[in-house]
Amino acid sequence: MQEKVKGIILKTMDYKEKDKLMWVFTEEFGKISVLCKGVRSQKSRFQSLVRPLLFGEFLLFKGKSLYSLNEGNIINSFSHLSTSLEMLTYGSYYVELVDIVSIDQEPQSVLYRNLVTALYLLESGALDMEILTLAYEVKLINATGLALRREMVPFEITQGTLKTAEFLQKTDFSRIHVLKIDERTKKELQSITAFILKDSYQRRPKSLDMLKYM
Repeated sequence: MQEKVKGIILKTMDYKEKDKLMWVFTEEFGKISVLCKGVRSQKSRFQSLVRPLLFGEFLLFKGKSLYSLNEGNIINSFSHLSTSLEMLTYGSYYVELVDIVSIDQEPQSVLYRNLVTALYLLESGALDMEILTLAYEVKLINATGLALRREMVPFEITQGTLKTAEFLQKTDFSRIHVLKIDERTKKELQSITAFILKDSYQRRPKSLDMLKYM
């Protein structure tokens, strides 16, 4: 059976001599594993298609345990992100977070829409990257059934920071630009999201390490 899906490639891995595996996050089927046969051959027309951060439309054949790539088209390669190490690191961080919190073949439409939106906004430069990232983290934490509350962390949280977190959680990405966050609140909120992401999920995002030095 063939399926046509849109999705973001979260990661890829070399497989056998000329193949690759890719993990695609889709709205309809959640995170799925896809075998890309012969894609590492110089003659493969899919070489530019199978890479992390790419948003594409894929025609897949569903096997017993894996999907196989039959056709594919690029919707957005987000190539502009690679012009800046900071943007590329944030983009890698966004997809890594989804890879960590998502469950194989379980649709999570809120996570999907937030990821696609955040990557488009990151590439456009329409929002401050730190504010965009905080909004993305808060929404991701909420979408996975957790909430940003005082009892979630072993340190004090000011009321102003809690209200800021609530605003980021409930407000559409398109309206976040109206929020003005002072440096103290931003740092406090970053400490909170970093702790929850480290403490509450199966593994810690590696991309976070590079962000610390920017």
